[in-house]
Amino acid sequence: MEKIKIGYKDYQIKYLDPKQVLFDDGTELIGKIEYNDNIIYLSNRYSNDTRNEGLVHEVIHGIDDMYGIGLTEEQVNGLGKGIYTVLKDSELLK
Repeated sequence: MEKIKIGYKDYQIKYLDPKQVLFDDGTELIGKIEYNDNIIYLSNRYSNDTRNEGLVHEVIHGIDDMYGIGLTEEQVNGLGKGIYTVLKDSELLK
């Protein structure tokens, strides 16, 4: 997948070289969303499942930002894992 639409924004998805590491406050990240630049970065240091779960996580952040829901990081983590599991177990992901 090269792009995804969240609300009126088209986000480009950029897969980083496995040697590139995403950090936030000293914590290594699977993915990161840049709201102003409309880019979702995903690390290729992880398995396909982990990377896809990271994409769902970042999409939830994008939805939260677009619609001003006010989710906490813990809520985004839980929703990301839950939604990814449903999509995978229902064979909606390839």
